[in-house]
Amino acid sequence: MFVYITSAAQQPSRAKSCASMASRMLIKHISKRPHAPSMAVRSKTSSSQYVASRARDPTFEKLMDKYKNLVKVVAIQDLILANPNINPPSVSLEFLTRLSQKLHLNRGAASFLRKYPHIFHIFYDPSKSLPFCKLTDAAIEILLREAAAVEASMPLVVDRLVRLLSMSMSRSLPLRAIFRVWRELGLPDDFEDSVISENPHLFKLCDAHELNTHILKLVSSIPCNQFSAAIDDWRIMECCREDSNADRTEMRFSFKQGFPPGMRLSKNLRLKLRNGRNCHT
Repeated sequence: MFVYITSAAQQPSRAKSCASMASRMLIKHISKRPHAPSMAVRSKTSSSQYVASRARDPTFEKLMDKYKNLVKVVAIQDLILANPNINPPSVSLEFLTRLSQKLHLNRGAASFLRKYPHIFHIFYDPSKSLPFCKLTDAAIEILLREAAAVEASMPLVVDRLVRLLSMSMSRSLPLRAIFRVWRELGLPDDFEDSVISENPHLFKLCDAHELNTHILKLVSSIPCNQFSAAIDDWRIMECCREDSNADRTEMRFSFKQGFPPGMRLSKNLRLKLRNGRNCHT
């Protein structure tokens, strides 16, 4: 019993001696390296801080601001054209006001519509005692031209969709993925009927394992030699020109260089890329 009491009494003194020894070792280590950097503490960075600290491209930022407004205009335009039975096609201002938050109209629907008088026209319907919005004649004419251009480019649209499916290992893609980029691909609004259904020898819709999802498959096998890159066609055209002053050897291996907006390029980076591109031997 006496031994146990003695060891317990010695524990605080041992702890103090260990602490003093550790402090002396730390002071000795710091005195040997007075200019050593302190321990780095990693701080959390929020997404807003990261976006604020990144390098900005003024031209790209201006383009994105205009593109955001274009997306809103197209969304309202689709809502108006979704009522073909109404003559002229229109939508009530009250309905757009209820959708202001979903359409990201920060100052309300009326304020946004008045910013584009050449696209939208606000009028009052006395029979319903409500203000309505319709497209102007100039906007309708532009829509008709767009529809005619899409109709004329239908073979290119089919070829573009075939190329997209050929890039997949399974030669198929979920239909919802194509719906996300149908406007960027130049597909018409009813591309399921006008493109997929009209070309059953190329495309086929199949049920997927997920609910409410379809898979678009490429039916016929397309030979690889049928596709040609646009850069190869450009090289042939440039080489066949009589007034072309470009070096044909360099043009043979040249390609367009594109860099993301805001990317900080080091000095002589483009020159190094060109020299590396020309190392074809």
